[in-house]
Amino acid sequence: MEAYVYIGIMTLYIGVTLFDFYVSKLNSDARENPVPTIVNDIYDKNEYDTWKDYSRKKSDLSLFSRFFRFLFVLLMLMFGGFQALNLFTLQLTDSLYLSTLLFFGALFILEMLFSTVFSYINTFKIEEAYGFNKTTGKTFIKDTLMGFLLSSLLGGGIILIVLYLLNEFETLFIILSFVVLFAIILIINMFYVKLIVPIFNTLTPLEDGELKNKIEHLASLQGYKVRAIKVIDASKRSTKLNAFFSGFGTFKTVVLYDTLLDAMDDDAILAVLAHEIGHAKHRDILKNVLTSALTLLGMLALFNLFINVEIIYEAFGLESVTLGFGILLFFVVMNPLMLLLSLFSNSQSRKREYMADAFAVKATSKEAMEKALRTLAYKNYSNLTPHPLFVKLHYSHPPMASRIGALRRVQND
Repeated sequence: MEAYVYIGIMTLYIGVTLFDFYVSKLNSDARENPVPTIVNDIYDKNEYDTWKDYSRKKSDLSLFSRFFRFLFVLLMLMFGGFQALNLFTLQLTDSLYLSTLLFFGALFILEMLFSTVFSYINTFKIEEAYGFNKTTGKTFIKDTLMGFLLSSLLGGGIILIVLYLLNEFETLFIILSFVVLFAIILIINMFYVKLIVPIFNTLTPLEDGELKNKIEHLASLQGYKVRAIKVIDASKRSTKLNAFFSGFGTFKTVVLYDTLLDAMDDDAILAVLAHEIGHAKHRDILKNVLTSALTLLGMLALFNLFINVEIIYEAFGLESVTLGFGILLFFVVMNPLMLLLSLFSNSQSRKREYMADAFAVKATSKEAMEKALRTLAYKNYSNLTPHPLFVKLHYSHPPMASRIGALRRVQND
């Protein structure tokens, strides 16, 4: 029976991962497809040739990075590397909590070293070569160290919480862990701009003036209260554009990239913000929270079923339940399943983006919203010919041609 369990888990992991690689290859090849007429004026021929070169290098690096991770996990599972490391950490201390932290700490350090190398190549060899990177070596090192520290504290804390609740409240584990972990998610979302963003970036209030007045007027007309409008110094890392709303209730904050303010006129900026207000008016934030809650609850229920099944550990050469390895293997199994579940979640997300675009049209104008989308596509080097299957699996936003086409079909009231 153990052999069937081993073959089932490994087949699931290998099969779905290779399928995802295949879809990525389809998407990479699709860059040679004709650009849809509706967006064929975003880049001129020379710019588009440059984009294809940039896209090819990004895609190749991403595929190599993902394949390296896949091969590492596969070989460690096949030859007992994870199992041996977990048993070694158990021998170092009698504390289950400490040994599990040591196990994941060792793996996390390996992952950080690996991801730092690829992040460096992406930032300083690709992004910089095409004029996007503004990050200095000092900023890169600081970001890496702060990211490591925050991830260690948060990840280590969550592991300790899960282990404690699993050991002390076995029958109530699912409910208690859901309440605690979901509370952490909500707190992070509410205070992200206030507590997390300032660690990496400087936020300054939007200066008084015509743009601020227009934003406040737009929000007022739509019955949307904004606590603060902040500008983030994104230009110290990249030339790419973005804007977002953060927080719930009285914690709502508008965050504008300084690059966005430089690249767009007031009408386009208002259209971008109207799009975000549309998400709020349609209660997309609440829907996302509920979806996250259901996903978390489902994962905890599956984890509770998975973690104490002895035959799973025996299939991988262990004599009994070993929690560190069990947690790791659970996520190895869940990653392919989450890829398949993304078909539904991304489909719903794309529908919400269309609705938010339509709201922005009615709150501002078609011309302003289309101008904003075209500027975002041009400045952020958007893919104008993504493969449809890749879109279904990985795109939370519709492709630009589909988005602009839908925009033009919106009927003004």
